[in-house]
Amino acid sequence: MDQPPAQPAVAEETPVSPRADFWSSFIWIALGLAILVISLKMDRLERFQASIYTAPGLVPGLLGIAIAIMGAILLLRAVRGGALQSRARAPLVLRDHWRLIFSLGLSLVYALVIVASALPFWLVTAIYVAVFVIVFQYAERRAAGQVPRGIAVAVVHGLLAGWLIQYVFEELFLVRLP
Repeated sequence: MDQPPAQPAVAEETPVSPRADFWSSFIWIALGLAILVISLKMDRLERFQASIYTAPGLVPGLLGIAIAIMGAILLLRAVRGGALQSRARAPLVLRDHWRLIFSLGLSLVYALVIVASALPFWLVTAIYVAVFVIVFQYAERRAAGQVPRGIAVAVVHGLLAGWLIQYVFEELFLVRLP
């Protein structure tokens, strides 16, 4: 009799509290509005008789609006979830937020390395993507006994992402990358 394959043991995620969603929604709304304001201040290239559809700030402006709308939806969901009800605050445990802290740290290192080093963009991006995938899939891969395979897959994805991102921006969008 065939048995279904065993599911890898994955640590259960703790649900996000409505209060956390409530406060983070303001950050998303502010970020979206800031992106919109900055995009409206961008040069519209009117001196070249460019149409509004080719203005450099169009896509960032639309993304800013979308981010602000999603932040507002998150705010409404948090309020409906009871974010405004008074409760005892749970203590902040950094161990519970390691994914956020790691993501921010790795992204900061990525940005600094791109700006300050002579390494090619595709290589730095490939390393960034590979490290991100390795770290966030490690527990699942370890439980399934597939760590070497996971590292190999992450490296392949990193190399493909690095090459594809550079190709799309430099060859299709004609944007010079660092």
